Amino acid sequence: MAKYSADSEIHHWPILLASCITTSLTHGTASSMGVFYIEWYTEFPESSALVGWLSSSTLAMLLCFSPFAGAMTRYFGVRPIVFSGCLLSCAGLLVSSFAQQFHILFITIPFMTGIGFGMSYSGAIISVSERFHKHYALANGICMTGASIGMVILPIVYRFLIDMYSWKGAIMISSAIQGHVIVCAMFMKEPGKQKQKPVSRTIATSSSGEEGYSQLPGDENRNMHPGNVACSSTTSQAKPMEDCKPTKQHEDEEIEVVSQGRCGRRLTSFLNHTGISLLWTNRVFSLFMLVVLTNSPTFGITLPYIAAQAESVGIPEVNASLLISILGLASILSRLTHGRLVDAHVIQPAYIYAFFMLLAATGAPILAAIDNFAGKVICTVLIGVSAGGYIPLQATVIRMIVGKDRFPGAFGMGLVVVAIGNMSSAYIGGYMFDVTNSYSMSFYFVGIVAGISAFLLLGIHLLWTKLVKDDRWPRINKPTPTQVSVE
Repeated sequence: MAKYSADSEIHHWPILLASCITTSLTHGTASSMGVFYIEWYTEFPESSALVGWLSSSTLAMLLCFSPFAGAMTRYFGVRPIVFSGCLLSCAGLLVSSFAQQFHILFITIPFMTGIGFGMSYSGAIISVSERFHKHYALANGICMTGASIGMVILPIVYRFLIDMYSWKGAIMISSAIQGHVIVCAMFMKEPGKQKQKPVSRTIATSSSGEEGYSQLPGDENRNMHPGNVACSSTTSQAKPMEDCKPTKQHEDEEIEVVSQGRCGRRLTSFLNHTGISLLWTNRVFSLFMLVVLTNSPTFGITLPYIAAQAESVGIPEVNASLLISILGLASILSRLTHGRLVDAHVIQPAYIYAFFMLLAATGAPILAAIDNFAGKVICTVLIGVSAGGYIPLQATVIRMIVGKDRFPGAFGMGLVVVAIGNMSSAYIGGYMFDVTNSYSMSFYFVGIVAGISAFLLLGIHLLWTKLVKDDRWPRINKPTPTQVSVE
């Protein structure tokens, strides 16, 4: 029987499974909201752009709230954040099922359900990042596969529930389904912290016969503290402890300094934990965010409009909804396979990333140009494989750039950029339909932007590896910051 060491990653697979289920129920549901687009557009007298924004707002808020969720895990831990997010999302879906006016959905869908999803989703991703190091790309791909599994199953489930109980009944039942995230949260315990050994101080005897405490490594910094000025010694003799008491004047000065710097330290800590400071302190990360932004229309337009585009050209409603599931199925296969390739360090991560983006640049325009269902299935598979590759690669590349310690905030900032792209592209897609009365232009737009993203990434790779070399950019010929920190 095989034996594994106590720190072997094999012991963390139950946590990985719980995280995978959490992403399937949160990100999978948020990605499947496009099924409700036709129902909302039919019932409420609103523009297609506004309804399309609402259908994508859940995913947008999931992404946008991630930096704050990542910072909250630093203070409260992963399990409480995932648990609280589940309660909030369940409440949002339940209240939405009783909505009689469209503006009520603008409160419950994005700000309750979306934020709750963001807390649970971010907690699941961070939990995997804390547990896996050597095979992180593989583990991250498996965890994010849950989102694709949700995209395969949940649209079919929701379509069935809508036909049986209307869209309000479907959302009410989905509220109960989300409650299973609470069970998953119970598996996400915090990593064990190593206990620090107690520091002992030795008593030294000075030349005059007085006993004092000998100085330990690092004590010289304590002696320079404003409140410990009296403790500094210009000789090699150790001072008695009673001579090191700070005076009243020093105590007042120390309190004033602490009160003045408290707000600044809290603000700096907040910016570091949320990852916002990386935008001006890490140029490699900032430039990569441009790539992440141009990736967003691939899902920001495809998810809310692919079913509507298929119905607009005469494809039956059931088959049109099936395209979302096909998109998720193709994404599953891609997410499960790309991790091994990245961990093997055979091909540059930038080349793998650009390849997946070129698949979307090819599939989206062809999907808009053809009317038969079989052709749309093939194009949907291309887009799904593309999304299944570049979405988990975003997290992997970000972790390589900033390291494990800064990953929660950096990952959250990356999701904020994705949210901005998703929200803006969803609105642009709806606006194009209002102007042209066709969804085809939206998918032509996806193809153009995806192509720009691929060549932009290759240009950034050339910049940081040849023109202005920066070791923070991931490459296979040198160890990444994450690998260095793990070693």
